Amino acid sequence: MRSSSAIRRFGTVFVIAAVLLLILIGCLSYQIVYQVRSPFQVVTVVDTSHGFRRLIFDGQLNGLDPIQSEMSLSKPHDLVLSYTRAMMAALPLADHQRRILLIGLGGASMQKFLHDLLPETALETVEIDPEVVRIARKFFGFKPDDNQVVHVGDGRAFIENSKKRYDIIFLDAYGPDSIPYSLATQEFLEAVRDRLAEGGVVCSNLLTRNPRFWDMVKTYAEVFPELQLIKPPRSGNAILFAPLDRLGLTAEVWAREAAAFEEEHPTGLKLPMLVRRHTEDRVRIPERAEVLRDKIPD
Repeated sequence: MRSSSAIRRFGTVFVIAAVLLLILIGCLSYQIVYQVRSPFQVVTVVDTSHGFRRLIFDGQLNGLDPIQSEMSLSKPHDLVLSYTRAMMAALPLADHQRRILLIGLGGASMQKFLHDLLPETALETVEIDPEVVRIARKFFGFKPDDNQVVHVGDGRAFIENSKKRYDIIFLDAYGPDSIPYSLATQEFLEAVRDRLAEGGVVCSNLLTRNPRFWDMVKTYAEVFPELQLIKPPRSGNAILFAPLDRLGLTAEVWAREAAAFEEEHPTGLKLPMLVRRHTEDRVRIPERAEVLRDKIPD
């Protein structure tokens, strides 16, 4: 019995030591570049040992935190995270790309990429946290100009008060681990729909692990006539595309549109292949899903 007990104790100690070692290795793989407590969250910038810079909200730096943004230090204008590359599949869905609105800035990965790809396009971003804007400029190479404008404020209030119409609206506003509820309701999405230009499209970054994921998808289906989903590889994200009009899209038609777009604006992202391989054949919303409303009924 003493021998068996000793073995169990040794096993327990070994497991604890292994966990501590993994945590230590994880911590050593990061170098904290900057950290600040903003009015909304703790914002941390870290550099990894393999040449990337990450933006983390309210993180413990144990290697398990959700990454808000990631940038290659050697290629700072590339899209590193697979979900950001998938969101670019919205570009060929829109009739035009003259004016684009992005809700959420993070490390400005999409903003920099879109500005390089479409230098004549008017890009507007709304970011609620002024510290995030400052950090994007100082640590992620973000440079606003006449065609790259940032508004500091609440994304919902901006959309509800705006009179402009946009060809594409990207929704990518996150706290540490979820979309604010106010940016997921039917009333908000109706305001988003009203800000789309003719032939426009909304593109939203959702997390499949969110317990309200299907409620969010059903809420989009309540507001828009057609939905498409792309689930990027090796990612917990699902990218939802909601055109203003019913397009009757198939993955093959979408891929052809993407190929035509690539001929004029080479993205380097292989969008036709991405669309063909990762588009859901049909968005099947579970019956249990509920429409999210501003006021929850009693």
